[in-house]
Amino acid sequence: MSFLTSQTIQKYYDMFSKIEVTYSKEVSRAVGLNQDDVLLKVAGIQWPCILYSSSFESAKVIISLKPEQFEKIKQESTSGMLRLGFKVPEKVDSLTFFINIKVRGFNRYSNQRQDLYFLQLDFTQRPPEDFIAIIGQFLEVNINSKKRADERIAIREDVIKKIGFVSATCVVYLDKVPRKCIIRDLSFGGAQLLIPGLAKFMQSKSAILRLIRIDNGDNVDIGGVVVRATELEGRKDIAIAGVQFNPAEVPMVFKTKLNTYLNTHKG
Repeated sequence: MSFLTSQTIQKYYDMFSKIEVTYSKEVSRAVGLNQDDVLLKVAGIQWPCILYSSSFESAKVIISLKPEQFEKIKQESTSGMLRLGFKVPEKVDSLTFFINIKVRGFNRYSNQRQDLYFLQLDFTQRPPEDFIAIIGQFLEVNINSKKRADERIAIREDVIKKIGFVSATCVVYLDKVPRKCIIRDLSFGGAQLLIPGLAKFMQSKSAILRLIRIDNGDNVDIGGVVVRATELEGRKDIAIAGVQFNPAEVPMVFKTKLNTYLNTHKG
């Protein structure tokens, strides 16, 4: 999680406080949510549960309760705490924190599972800044990746390093065959690459562009397809290939780095 100013965190809170995020597997992976760390403490007892969705004002959890446990929550107390945990790249241990809550309501999750319930929780205080930062950045990045999908960044070695990757000279896998390439431009939606070889044999091939992060050396693979390929002027042995990314195969770390660069250098 990159450092965010208090002004940015306040902006996220003001903009996104009522937006509900549903934690599918893909979203949980993108934000680093560790469902094993999620606990609900009510009536002096802690229960493991699943965070189904949340905003900055409320949350919904799925919880397994025996009849007597359900009655205890229902009758004895509606106030408690929700513990959340997130995996942060620069830390070994999960980032965990508690949010004070009030149980607003409950519904049975499924007629097939009499012990499972949806609990609707209202936050009785503003959630921790770490939570606002993680979810706010996720929402901002996804909004900008759609709004600015075709905004191209001309790539040079100094530019790619400012974005957060090792080099503009990298590898692209065309139909799973690795080929060296040079990135000419980059956007949320795609890339233009210089690739040795004949252009006519690259058209419509599946493509995976592999970038290497400066901060930790990890590979970042972005999947897509070659939507156009033409000869470089004066060089029949080099193709200019336009790769359109598949939105489902664009990692959050790539979108985050590109979003940070655009906000910093292009406004």
